[in-house]
Amino acid sequence: MNTTKEAEFDYQTYLKENRPDPARINRGPKARQKRREAVVCNIRGLSHYEDGLYDCAIEDFTKAIEAKPDFVEAYNNRGIAYMSIGEFDCAIEDFTKAIAVKPDFAEGYNNRGVAYAEKSEIESAVEDFKAVIGLKSDDESDYIEAYYNLGLVYAKHGKNNLAIPNFNKVLQLKPDELDSYSNRGIVYYNQGDYDRAISDYSKAIQLKPDHVHAYHNRGEAWLHLSEWDKAREDLATAKEKGEDIIAAFRNDYESVADFEKKNDVNLPDDIAALLEGTGE
Repeated sequence: MNTTKEAEFDYQTYLKENRPDPARINRGPKARQKRREAVVCNIRGLSHYEDGLYDCAIEDFTKAIEAKPDFVEAYNNRGIAYMSIGEFDCAIEDFTKAIAVKPDFAEGYNNRGVAYAEKSEIESAVEDFKAVIGLKSDDESDYIEAYYNLGLVYAKHGKNNLAIPNFNKVLQLKPDELDSYSNRGIVYYNQGDYDRAISDYSKAIQLKPDHVHAYHNRGEAWLHLSEWDKAREDLATAKEKGEDIIAAFRNDYESVADFEKKNDVNLPDDIAALLEGTGE
């Protein structure tokens, strides 16, 4: 496999868009050459990353850091590459180094929070996502991602009452944020608030008409409300669009009989057959 890839770019334009900190810059031709080498390696690493060549990307980001040890973006990029291959400890180390160089680096905190969440180190993840919000960034997208990630972490670990306000914050900042509707709907569903869950799934479908998971989830919510026609339509649509509705149903219930027993209801025969895979 070819592990090199040329990175063509206008270095002077790069410098104009990414002005170095005069307090930390080293003068002289050798220092300038090192900085240019670092930028080239970082850009080449990004190109490798986009191609899915994560090991090659890590190699180039490492070269960028060796040429410029305070290269915040290269530490961050290498951390992201490490996460892509499941090396979360290495990723956390890189994000920590980026933050050490730039203490107000919102992206570094957010990415480190994601890495902690992947390791189920929830307290550390929450602390990092809250740190992003505490930076009072002028970039609204920083808040959106941090609030969304907080919502995901809380939801994943059953802290539904904490998850919902964070998804609410996302939707306050960005009313058409699809994934927040989908995930808030799941939280409402898990709480037994099926009407609100259906409302959120419907909004998700409105934003993305081929959202198969939303059709399936809304279909199951209709089941709990004994709205058979609506449940039948949504479940059939999800199946037509490629959702494995039987496997998805089995994530929550052992069988149709299990669902009926736990919810004190008898499903119509055709819906039961659809969920059992016997309705072909």
